[in-house]
Amino acid sequence: MEGDPLKKSLAWLHGVLRGKMGHGIETRVLRGLRVIHAEKGFMQFDFLVPNVDVDGNWHVGALASLLNLVGAITTFSYADCVSTVADFNSSYYSTVNIQ
Repeated sequence: MEGDPLKKSLAWLHGVLRGKMGHGIETRVLRGLRVIHAEKGFMQFDFLVPNVDVDGNWHVGALASLLNLVGAITTFSYADCVSTVADFNSSYYSTVNIQ
């Protein structure tokens, strides 16, 4: 795993999912995330929005955190470093409804 950025990024993700790395908010935001496919510079995930908001909508900050974390982990799988070279622009047309 020493020289393989894909394996390191997946280990990073699993560490966050288990609460062994990062902050508690990251673990809460990523709860339920599953890796479907992973290769250098590309990852596909399965994610069900958790039923945690009393208004029936998932908070936009949680969605932004999810995009940021998944983007950073995917970028790391390619670049082998944590970098701020990517610009994530998110437009919200409506909130994510919890069912």
